[in-house]
Amino acid sequence: MELFSIFFGFFGGLFVLTLTKVVGQTRSIWKRTQSLTNIYLYMIWTETIVNLIFSLTTYLYLCGVIHLSLAYLIASVMLWSIQTQLLSQIIANRVSLIMVNKRKSRLLKWGLFILIGMINISVFCIWIMAHMPSASPSIIALNNIWERIEKSLFLVIDSGLNLYFLYLVRYRLIADGLVKYWRLFYFNAAIALVSLSMDALLLGMLSLPNPYDYVQFAPVAYIVKLHIELTMAVLISKVVRSSSSERVDNGYSSGHHTSTRTNVNRSTNPYKLETNISGGRGGVSGDENKGAGIVKTVTTVVKRDSDEEICEGYQMSTKSLTEDFPSYNSSVSSPP
Repeated sequence: MELFSIFFGFFGGLFVLTLTKVVGQTRSIWKRTQSLTNIYLYMIWTETIVNLIFSLTTYLYLCGVIHLSLAYLIASVMLWSIQTQLLSQIIANRVSLIMVNKRKSRLLKWGLFILIGMINISVFCIWIMAHMPSASPSIIALNNIWERIEKSLFLVIDSGLNLYFLYLVRYRLIADGLVKYWRLFYFNAAIALVSLSMDALLLGMLSLPNPYDYVQFAPVAYIVKLHIELTMAVLISKVVRSSSSERVDNGYSSGHHTSTRTNVNRSTNPYKLETNISGGRGGVSGDENKGAGIVKTVTTVVKRDSDEEICEGYQMSTKSLTEDFPSYNSSVSSPP
């Protein structure tokens, strides 16, 4: 059995699991909002469908059903470009949920779009030419070098985003007394290793005897990454909906001089949670607090319609941690 057939088989199994999660999250959003107008849904569905098309066309090409042509190579690069752009934006949206500065959040997304766009353009120029029958030895050698650099860049980008997310969870949530987010921290630290291993394996596949087999492995790596993001969405929602009884209130969080106050009102609604968080430098109040550091107020309301209802995702918005999946509203303000 050819190696690319094994890759295609792995993709088929992972695709079914991922599609199940995508459908489940879509149904959850529809039940809550009676609408499918959701950027997060657009991204995960597009990524899923593009992954399927890319994997199928590559398999048919390696089987000899599709013949090499300029149109096929261009289509392959276009599908790959969509995959890489959407995955980076899905991860960036997850990171931006915890970022207080929304301007930095937008810069992160645009920076990723431009950086990955430049990589996509370079692949259009080099990779397509190197796989044409008329390719010269010099362009083939250049492509071999650039492919390793390109895969290494994606490894660095992926690791950077995951490390930044871990930093934000640790020093923006847990350091403020939200110890229930340790679960999210440890899970993401473990699952990030799986995501990075996909990039590392894809880089290693470049050394296979058949230089095109690695292309069949790319959809496997991307569907694993998408599955990870869908799983993270579920975990974030569950952690957000969990009880705030795990909060540690020490007056000031160590190292950040942040005061925390939690009010839990369960007299009228056992599923309603209200949380107020205010932060600043100790001993500073009123106008003296301006410029003393980040001052943020987070108002949280969590409602549960039924014991059996489980949130299956999160609204990809920097304005609220979850808007469509759980009834979770978050507002963050900082001093001018």
